[in-house]
Amino acid sequence: MESAPQTIHPRGGQDETAPQHDAPQGGPVPLVDEISALWGELLDRPEVRPEDDFFALGGNSLTGIEIIERVARDYGVRLSVRDFYLAQTPARVAGLIERGRSST
Repeated sequence: MESAPQTIHPRGGQDETAPQHDAPQGGPVPLVDEISALWGELLDRPEVRPEDDFFALGGNSLTGIEIIERVARDYGVRLSVRDFYLAQTPARVAGLIERGRSST
C-alpha cells in the first residue's frame, strides 16, 4: 500500500495543514483467522479458535484431505498429510503456509 504524500517544512517537520489520510477500515483478515474459518466450514463448527485441535473438533482423514486441498488451491502451498496432522491447530497450519509461501 502506498502512503499519501506529505508536505515537509524546511525545518524538517510535517505541514499540519496538509491533508491527512486515515488507515483504511477493515484491513486484511489475518491468515490464522482465514484458516480457522475454513476449518469451521469443513468441520461444521460455528467457531474454531487458533489453538483448537483438529482431532478434538472431530476432524478425520477425509476432512484433513479436504483442508489440504483447499490450502493448495487458495494459498498455493502444498502441505503433506504428515505435516498437517502434526500441526493439528489452525495457528500451526497458518505457520506452515507462511513458511511455504516464503520458500517459493
